[in-house]
Amino acid sequence: MSSSFALPRAGRWVRLIVGAVLAAAVIVLLRREFPEPASLVAAWRTAETWWLAPALLAATASQVAFAGQQRSLLFAFGARLRRRDAVALTYSRSALSMVLPAGAVVSAAYAYRHYRRHGATSAAAATVTVLSGAVSVVALALLYAAGALFTGLWWVSLLLTLALTVAVLLFRHASAPTFHFRWAPLRRLADGAGEAIDKAHLVRVRSWLTTLSFAVVNWALDLACLLAVALAFHLTVGWERIAWAYLTAQLVRQIPVTPGGIGLIEAGLLAGLVTAGSPGSAAVAVVLGYRLLSFWLLLPAGLAGHLVLRAGLSKPAGPAGAGDDVEGGLALHQQVGARVVGERGDRL
Repeated sequence: MSSSFALPRAGRWVRLIVGAVLAAAVIVLLRREFPEPASLVAAWRTAETWWLAPALLAATASQVAFAGQQRSLLFAFGARLRRRDAVALTYSRSALSMVLPAGAVVSAAYAYRHYRRHGATSAAAATVTVLSGAVSVVALALLYAAGALFTGLWWVSLLLTLALTVAVLLFRHASAPTFHFRWAPLRRLADGAGEAIDKAHLVRVRSWLTTLSFAVVNWALDLACLLAVALAFHLTVGWERIAWAYLTAQLVRQIPVTPGGIGLIEAGLLAGLVTAGSPGSAAVAVVLGYRLLSFWLLLPAGLAGHLVLRAGLSKPAGPAGAGDDVEGGLALHQQVGARVVGERGDRL
């Protein structure tokens, strides 16, 4: 018992320390690149604010694409989720992942509960929760490989493509682990991974392609939001450099250190834009504007999504109780040890 709780506490301390270091780094970057608050006011006055409308539209469409990603996987396992409920679930779980220290786990448990209520079995709900995050990471890696090829870094693109190909082949031919670990956490990890692998083999190739397409569109629309904000503040950097900074920051953000990537995204984007040649004041304005639309506005939208879901749960579809669902989602998520992305939906 003691060992299973000691690791999470240590992990929380590590995340807190790393988060504090990242916050300090962001503050240093802001002070160095943007020492005068008046510069932000000047940047706002000269901005073409009408570009913020398509930026907000792209951010919203990105969440809808992530909802489609979840619906596609659920449908492959025989469960149906209405589009309205899927969008509400996407916003609400994204908000949870952003504001809570253990946001990824809580968000996974929240999604698991609602998957169960819409007819998914316990195993299918847990598998979809894990696989949705894995597909998001694969889609991001594909975009990064495409960006590397476009910018002339063909060797980076080749390495990523080979790594993804090997991962897919191993996954397609993988079976449930047969190891018998004496240490309980490793045993639960092996059992959960084996169950997810076995269930994932039931998904048809067409369903995988549909889900992956939604994931790619999700990331592409989020990038479009950043590009629109850059246009609003007259950022003097080519779109390909902005895209490269974005993809690099998002890849680093997949390390579950801070809720919602707070600190990681800001520091990564700001450093990338400044390194690419952007003036400090413009880079800060773009980063703040992008995070406002793609992060902070998701919090009230998440509350609204939760209320929509709560209003539609008067007749639960799942056979298990709500409390059991949450506990089961937490347990299975921790077993596999996966981090659910998006969480741009959680990505966010």
